[in-house]
Amino acid sequence: MGILKHRRKLIVNREVQYDALMFVGLFVTGIFLAQVIAGWVLVSKLEEKALAGEYGSMSIAEFIARHKVMFLMNEFIVVAVCLVAGFYLTNRVTSKIVGPLFNIRRIINKATRHEESAEVVEIKLREGDYFQDLAKDLNVALQKKSK
Repeated sequence: MGILKHRRKLIVNREVQYDALMFVGLFVTGIFLAQVIAGWVLVSKLEEKALAGEYGSMSIAEFIARHKVMFLMNEFIVVAVCLVAGFYLTNRVTSKIVGPLFNIRRIINKATRHEESAEVVEIKLREGDYFQDLAKDLNVALQKKSK
């Protein structure tokens, strides 16, 4: 019996935590892969120029000194684009979490303020929102309270 009552400490809501971890993992992986691809494209372009003889007999130190700003700008642009995409995705995921919680709190506050009114209060969530099961359970409790 003790095992059944033991509250999970790491995974409380599988759906929400899994999606959040997936988006974070995809975000970090996306930034890494974008940097690798951008670096590979830049280095291959520089290699083509070096093989064509555009740089003459330039030493490695001179080559790095000449192209490090271009390489850093290339990486900066990739990271900036990935950050913008990451902020957008994070906003989408958190709105699926925070929006329902805000709506549930608003409806519960409305139900507690209007105890004597005959108005039936119901929690309505958007289709892709999390906590649908919680909203259904609370709607059942609110309907029983209003009767």
